[in-house]
Order: sequence, then C-alpha cells, then structure tokens
Amino acid sequence: MTNTQRLDHVEGELETVKRLLVSTASYADSSSKRLDELTIKQDRTQSHLDELTIKQDRTQSHLDQTGVKVDQLSDKVDSFITHTQRLFTKAGGEIEETKARTERLEALMLKLDRNFEEQKSQFQEFQLTTGAALERIDRVLDYLLRQQGGNPNPPS
Repeated sequence: MTNTQRLDHVEGELETVKRLLVSTASYADSSSKRLDELTIKQDRTQSHLDELTIKQDRTQSHLDQTGVKVDQLSDKVDSFITHTQRLFTKAGGEIEETKARTERLEALMLKLDRNFEEQKSQFQEFQLTTGAALERIDRVLDYLLRQQGGNPNPPS
C-alpha cells in the first residue's frame, strides 16, 4: 500500500471514528436528557407516593376512629339488647300475673253469676210465695171486713 492509500485509509477510519464519536455524543446527550426526564418523573412519583402515604395515614386514622365509634356503638347496642331483654322478661312476668288475675276474676264472675242466678231464683220463689201469702191475707182481710161490715158476700 502506498502512503496515499494509507492516508486515505486512515482518513476513512478517522471519519468513521468521528461519526462514531458524534453518534456516541448524541446518544449520551439523548441518554442524559432521558435520565433528566426520568429523574423528574421519579421526583413526581415520589411526591405522589408521599401524598398517598399522608392520605393513607389519614385514612388509617379515620378507620381507627371509626373502629372506636363502632366499638362504642356495639357496646351501646349490647346494653340496649340486654335492657330490652330484661324489659321483655319483666313484661312477660307481668303478663303471666295478669293472666292469672284475669282467670281468678273470671272464676269470681262465674261464681257471682251463679250466686246471682240462685238469688234471682230464690227471689222469684220468694215473690211467688209472698204474692200467694198476700193474696191469702187479702182474702182474709176482705172476709174480716165483710164480717164486720155485715156484708154476706163470701171472699173471692
């Protein structure tokens, strides 16, 4: 190879190296820009994650408060149920007592009805016998009055 050929060959290789260097520099610049963009995105993502952590902490706090309120409400409901059961038990006892009293009253009413009917029957007998006795007394009185007054008519 001649010097000129060698020189052309070296210049060609230098041109190739130059293109490679320009390409590498362009790639490095592009990579740097991409890295900057990724860093910005990572910063935004970290900011969002921080916000989400804060929101999650608030949510957890609200959940804890809600849990306490639910526990308190549950205690109140349990207390209400216990109290209601006591009232139902008491009311059930009172109902049973009222039923027993009602049955006793019904028995007394039946007894009083029987007594009334018996007394009514006795009173009717008394009225009949009294009525008959009064009729006899009337007749005797009429008879005596006629006897004293000289009326010869016999009693009717």
